[in-house]
Amino acid sequence: MINISETEANTIAKHLDITRTDFDNQYVEKGSNGMMIMNKMPCHFLNENQCTVYEHRFSGCREFPALHLPNFTGRLFTTFMHYERCPIIFNVTEQLKKELSYIKE
Repeated sequence: MINISETEANTIAKHLDITRTDFDNQYVEKGSNGMMIMNKMPCHFLNENQCTVYEHRFSGCREFPALHLPNFTGRLFTTFMHYERCPIIFNVTEQLKKELSYIKE
């Protein structure tokens, strides 16, 4: 899930040269509390494992995969959902398996 702030939505809409209304209609799902999230996973802006709006990417994408943030074990499911598509998660996981002598049964 990619959370989107008003500022981020405005910035990327401007970058894409579309109205904010068009951006919201095409890319955003809004919750009843006003929270906005990307309406597709993987993200619309991910193409061949490359972010097409990289310079303007969302703050959650800037932090991704958030291995440096507290409560990593509370986000394991979300982290491993991206194992096949994220080279950082893949490489960290494979290195941990080596260091922990993980043996596939």
